[in-house]
Amino acid sequence: MLERIKIWMNKINISQTNLAENIGVNKATISHIMSGRNKPSIDFFIKLKEYYADLDLNWIISGQKTSYSKSSSKLGKSVDKIVIMYNDKSFDELQP
Repeated sequence: MLERIKIWMNKINISQTNLAENIGVNKATISHIMSGRNKPSIDFFIKLKEYYADLDLNWIISGQKTSYSKSSSKLGKSVDKIVIMYNDKSFDELQP
């Protein structure tokens, strides 16, 4: 996972300092992750995805590319919206 984060950072040409500033974490947090001292937290991944919407977290975490596409699928269909239902009967709609 660490190597894929480094590959991604090189690809977008971003420094540890800039990454920390962009996602709102301490520079030491990024330094500790990049040195292997600490593993990235869920909060780290959420902040990454919020700032870098096109980042494929599936690839970063597992090494596998996301198997679906918003514009096409193996069935010839595309995703129009995702509905999350909560147990209090409320819901959120997400646009892919």
